[in-house]
Amino acid sequence: MIRPFLLLCTLTLGLWACQTSDSGNASFGKLADEYVDAYLASNPGEAVYLGYHEYDGKLIIPTAETIARQLQQLRQYDSTFARLDTTGLSVDEKVDYKLLTASIKSRIHDIVTMKVYEDPMTYSVNLSPYIERNFAPAADRARSVVAIARQLPAYFAAARQNLGKNPPREYVEVAIEGLRGSADYMQSDIPKAFASVADARVQADLKAALSQGADATKAFATYLETAVLPGANGSFAIGADNYRRMLLYNEWLTADPDSLLQLGMDQLAREKAEFAAAARVIDPGKTPMEVFKTIQAEHPTADSLLAATRNHCEAIRQFLIDRQIVTVPSEVRATITKTPEFMVGSTAAMNTPGPFERPAASEAYYYITLPKKEWTPRQQTEWLTLFNRYVAEVISVHEAYPGHYVQFLHLNASPVSRVRKMFASYAFVEGWAHYTEQMMLEEGFGQEGDAVTRAKYRMAQLSESMLRYCRLVCSIQLHTHGWTVAQATRFIMDNCYYEEKPAYEEARRGTFDPGYLSYSLGKLQLLALREEMKKKQGSSFVLKTFHDQLLDHGMPPITLLSQLLNL
Repeated sequence: MIRPFLLLCTLTLGLWACQTSDSGNASFGKLADEYVDAYLASNPGEAVYLGYHEYDGKLIIPTAETIARQLQQLRQYDSTFARLDTTGLSVDEKVDYKLLTASIKSRIHDIVTMKVYEDPMTYSVNLSPYIERNFAPAADRARSVVAIARQLPAYFAAARQNLGKNPPREYVEVAIEGLRGSADYMQSDIPKAFASVADARVQADLKAALSQGADATKAFATYLETAVLPGANGSFAIGADNYRRMLLYNEWLTADPDSLLQLGMDQLAREKAEFAAAARVIDPGKTPMEVFKTIQAEHPTADSLLAATRNHCEAIRQFLIDRQIVTVPSEVRATITKTPEFMVGSTAAMNTPGPFERPAASEAYYYITLPKKEWTPRQQTEWLTLFNRYVAEVISVHEAYPGHYVQFLHLNASPVSRVRKMFASYAFVEGWAHYTEQMMLEEGFGQEGDAVTRAKYRMAQLSESMLRYCRLVCSIQLHTHGWTVAQATRFIMDNCYYEEKPAYEEARRGTFDPGYLSYSLGKLQLLALREEMKKKQGSSFVLKTFHDQLLDHGMPPITLLSQLLNL
């Protein structure tokens, strides 16, 4: 699942006062609102996604002065929250307090220690919400695009000044791909999206601004390719100490990375054995890899992939309703379409409306990444193996029903605070979607056919789970034990039977997204939480009620979710 503007850190600043007395008697609600308002003002792109359209058309130029002012502001908030007397807060308010203080400390850490402003991947401007959601008349949304596009030359000029002298090669390569995709998006998709706007002045301004913005974006990509990439050999590894901070700030989890690494290796070994057992049901004369390759060969063509996804999503949705697995709060379906070119590194993703978006702009998009035309025929075929019939349905369970789409339908309908709707735990968001893959098979999905068909679904589900455990292992090895991308690629090929191209893409993602261990981490935490709830409730435990309770509490770290569920 994606939240379009949540990159490493949005390096902007809203100049807000943060004045409270040292006595600690200030209202938490007032302070929380003040910080959230400041956060929105300093992150206008995310604010637009969330549904706060007073920020439409705004782009803050990330100069060195802006970064310095942001750091000063964050440190002031950090000090003010630390002085606040929290003894009288409710359970819900204490969770909000922890989410806010973690957000502040994480953003300080990103600037001071991680120096994310030096990372070329930080500088990405996403215009897609103005195209994909009808929150305002098309002409008004076009004017917002014009306002942002006109500022892109200054934006990328500031980015050039901020870049580190020796960034990791992987970061530069991914940034170049994303920037070129963004430029293509400005030149092709955006003009088509606003073709119906009748105002000639708006059309003229849009054409000129998009040309200017695309040129600036391409120029920055060319600069990265010619001036930065040749000498880019910096380390992507964040190190063990920063890895621990990532777990603490994102998940309120104090854990030794090596203990998680051992857990991941143990789980991977167990599931490889289950994978082999399922393979023997299908063809005892072949190795598990050989059997899985025959399953992978059952994939659609690139031209039919989107239609095949649309066909099976309705059946999956009806299954979870018939089996009463979780409440589906809306009859509105997500639109299944190709992944925009500027999004690099995803196989499939769900783009949902923000929790504060108006009903008229409730469009959600289930993105499927098609093979790129510039890939070789072999690479294109290897990519399509990821969408074989059985794995593709498991992916849709994860992304749509009852995964991310249902998850965010609950979030948007939930009465929780806006803090809880805005600040998300990676492990809860991705852990829920990944948990549903296993849970759906436990509840009978794909298990009504013959033994061979059941085994194919089981292998598909296990292949996705094994990949997530490979991510966990690769994340920790890449960032704390010196693994190279080549080593991680080989590990993924050997342990979840991926072809080289998709295995490489997964390994490369681990360099800039160490948090992708969160899929397995969150799933394991949710399974443990479910067992704890079963023990507490005994025969009165109802799976649908448990799932609804999980989803109706926002997106907090699972360690905090247990407090909200009185466990």
